[in-house]
Amino acid sequence: MRKTIVIIKWELKKIITNWRKALTVFLLPAVLMLIALNLFPALLNYVSTGSFGKKPIVTINAPRSFKRFVESDSYDLPYTFEFFDSDDYDNDGIHQLIRKGRLVVVFDDGHDHEIKRYYKILLKGEEIPVTEAVIHVYYSSSSITNLGRSFQFRDEVIPRYNDFCFENLSGDYKDIGWDRFNTDEFNPVTAININRGTANLAASTIIPGIILLLLYYCVYSLACDMFAAERDRGFLKKLIMTPLPAGSIFGGKAAAITIISFASAVITYLVLFFASWLNFSNDSMSLLPFGMLLTFKEFIAFLLVIPPTAFVMTALCISIIFSLDKMADILMNLQLPLILFLLEFFLQMVRNAAPFTIEFLIPIHGTLCAMRDIFATDIRWPLLIITCLLDIIIGAAIMLRTFRKIGDGSYDN
Repeated sequence: MRKTIVIIKWELKKIITNWRKALTVFLLPAVLMLIALNLFPALLNYVSTGSFGKKPIVTINAPRSFKRFVESDSYDLPYTFEFFDSDDYDNDGIHQLIRKGRLVVVFDDGHDHEIKRYYKILLKGEEIPVTEAVIHVYYSSSSITNLGRSFQFRDEVIPRYNDFCFENLSGDYKDIGWDRFNTDEFNPVTAININRGTANLAASTIIPGIILLLLYYCVYSLACDMFAAERDRGFLKKLIMTPLPAGSIFGGKAAAITIISFASAVITYLVLFFASWLNFSNDSMSLLPFGMLLTFKEFIAFLLVIPPTAFVMTALCISIIFSLDKMADILMNLQLPLILFLLEFFLQMVRNAAPFTIEFLIPIHGTLCAMRDIFATDIRWPLLIITCLLDIIIGAAIMLRTFRKIGDGSYDN
């Protein structure tokens, strides 16, 4: 065991003391993936609207209350607005804007007056009236970005505008003993939880696939360097001829790969976490919505599922390396799983249903399902533990089989 630890320390030192390699292993993949995640909405917006920029919402016949709301909203609105009178655009003009990918919001005449009338009726205690203060939102259903922005306007802007109207247009109604309870003014945890609920649900379809994709990339890169490249140069054979037992050498290298890959996955999560909290604009098409956050229990669960997965990936890569002779064949076979992980990443993006129980029994894929539950704040601990144990058992079986064949000469060292 002590000799295995010596190999682990040696391999870790090789990575840490070489800043270029450390940057490549720990930070570069996460940064590149982050750039790709931010480019994706821009490209999608370009395909849908012909523009990389997020164009302002065209607002027609906006009442004074809405203009004041836009100017004084204490939160960062996810949009900017262009205000026009009803005479500036007829129906044909509105349809042309929609075809260009613009979101158009139209207010009926007398919007503020209707809101005041609504609250006066409520103040008299009469039957709750049907308000005629209608906001029309026009969008192109064939445009994904346009559709997403319309939903975000409905879910984020309208409720906050309603609150503004209550504070400014409800008159005596809010003085009759009923008022809204605004906790954000003194309890920031409430605001965090509101954002977290939406952001984590979106992150549950994105981040697990990213973590597994970059985790395997790290494992296969390190395995190529520590095993394939050293064997190709003849260094591995010389290392085996040293007084250190072959089991300690291979076991130490495998453990080092698992440890480094685990650290890389944690750094990837932290990069995505900070990127989420810096996404103040909170674009409706953003793959990392504002406010993603794991609780302490969820973060511990996340840390538990990564090492067994890194271990089984390491075992798989080592097995592939020692089953082939040529470096070109090794690289090609090691890169094939990357394609599968990339495919699963895109499939998870469009999947709405929670993972089925049987999926947790599939090696590596079970980890993706467990992480999806973690980010969706629905941890199923028995299934998570079963997934970890299966990965450990399968990884150990592959590793022992590989080392046994190396020992009896079935693989060419």
